Amino acid sequence: MDVNKIVGVVNNFFSLVRKVSNLSRVEAKTVALERNMEMVSARKADMILELEQLERRPGKKRKREVDLWMQRAVSLEDQVHMVGRKVRERRRLSRLMLAHQVHGLATEVDKLHEKGRFDNGLTLDVKPARGYELQPGELVRQASQTKRDEIWDCLTKEEVLRVGVWGQEGAGKTFLAEHIHDQIVRDCPRFDGACLVNVSQEGTVGTIQTDIANYLELDLTKVSCVYRGESLRAALQGKRLLLILDDVGKPYSLEEMGIGLERDGCKLIATSRSREVCEQMNCYELVHVPAPPEEEGLGQLEEIWLGYEAVDEYAWGR
Repeated sequence: MDVNKIVGVVNNFFSLVRKVSNLSRVEAKTVALERNMEMVSARKADMILELEQLERRPGKKRKREVDLWMQRAVSLEDQVHMVGRKVRERRRLSRLMLAHQVHGLATEVDKLHEKGRFDNGLTLDVKPARGYELQPGELVRQASQTKRDEIWDCLTKEEVLRVGVWGQEGAGKTFLAEHIHDQIVRDCPRFDGACLVNVSQEGTVGTIQTDIANYLELDLTKVSCVYRGESLRAALQGKRLLLILDDVGKPYSLEEMGIGLERDGCKLIATSRSREVCEQMNCYELVHVPAPPEEEGLGQLEEIWLGYEAVDEYAWGR
């Protein structure tokens, strides 16, 4: 046999082996690319859920780089899906021609996955328009903002229907309750409104029912005490209100008062000096408001809200 022919046959054989090997690598790299893309897509889904919670807080706004990252993730999802389909559908030679594209996408997906960590958080703290900033020594104001966010986080959990806020007299529970009430009244898609009842230490079932009924414009004066709860329950049915019972001195039965709570309906905040009272009212989440230092007066607690009024456009469900 002619030597040149033998060499040609051998070269063709090894060329075929290389093509088969390259084809296998392209298919393997495509599978790896799709798996890495799934991790990026999962991260994107987690970020969306996290942002939904964060952006409901006053003063929180997503970073522009987060928006850009998510836009790039959507674009790469489409490109990876398209190239994967082409690799599976095309003939061998066409698949080999896609090798460079697969490699390039794999590099981009790896970089995007790394950038998606956002170690410094997904949002910015939006400063009030007045230029107010928390100074290192203003611990009371900072603590109050933290407690406000903690209460709101509880309210945004679908399964949490009752939140107990407890702390000694003068800790600032009423100011927190009033501020949350005012914010919801201004704008909060989750609730249709908020009803704040100052129960006081001497409150009764009857006085609480009357205050809620007045808010609902419900006349209970001609309703027997036995049926007041039933009337109030019927009036609250289908409404999405935040009911705030402030300064509760003893546990009350919501069933007796006619207050029904539902996942997509009414929710309750009870503030009290006693943790036990909140627990006995079956509050699912408890938030403790510590007393301010002696040199920090109640008036300084009022000041915090002045500094944060300007962040309302980002607050409470927007």
